[in-house]
Amino acid sequence: MSDCRRTAERLTPYIDGALDEGERADVAGHLAACPPCRDEASREETGRAALRHGAERLRNEPVPPGLRTRCEALARAHAGQRQGGWFRTWPARLALGTAAAVAMIVLFSEVTQRSNALLAAQLTADHAKCFGIFVDGDTPVADAGALERRLAGQYGWEVHVPPSSADGEVQLVGGRRCLWADGRMPHIMYRINGQHVSLFVLEGVTRPPADLVALGHRARIWSRGTTTYVLVSRAETDSVAAGAEYVMREAR
Repeated sequence: MSDCRRTAERLTPYIDGALDEGERADVAGHLAACPPCRDEASREETGRAALRHGAERLRNEPVPPGLRTRCEALARAHAGQRQGGWFRTWPARLALGTAAAVAMIVLFSEVTQRSNALLAAQLTADHAKCFGIFVDGDTPVADAGALERRLAGQYGWEVHVPPSSADGEVQLVGGRRCLWADGRMPHIMYRINGQHVSLFVLEGVTRPPADLVALGHRARIWSRGTTTYVLVSRAETDSVAAGAEYVMREAR
């Protein structure tokens, strides 16, 4: 495994302060010498900051039935892996270390189902993280049909993947799965005039259309039937406008 890949896999616990001293020093040393990984660490910190920024608001949200139990189970598993123990109270469990991060992410995801602003923030963080780790300037254009077959074979998803445009303005460069609420969702990645653009597909979800800005990115949200789509791109650029419209038309 390459040093960059090993570092990428440890970025979240590194930023959460969950690594032991030796591993933390190892990651810090690599980040000091590797600008791409250092940029990815910065993007990861942005995503974690979004979670922390929303934490106060989330504390005032009503907790859906069963959510607290799921958070406790996830946090218990992670805390047990780290120290073989468990924190005493619910507030303490949500306030400490990796266990807190896991529980907060689940709570954040659950509330995101009702808030377009939180949905946009979460998917923007995923957009930045996935492009930072999995796509670079040399990533070749992908075949839409092959990607559809891979998503179906690996995850059972029958997803239509908008292909690269005939004029080459829109280039399909990959697809993977990302976390949302209780499950996973397809994340389809494009280059449009050199800019990174993500299409997220949320099955079984219907939302009113929205167009908003989160973390310096524009998120366009729309639904067709029982599927919701979210297109994420940089907010300040007009160079992706025509290509974004193409992807939105093709998504179905």
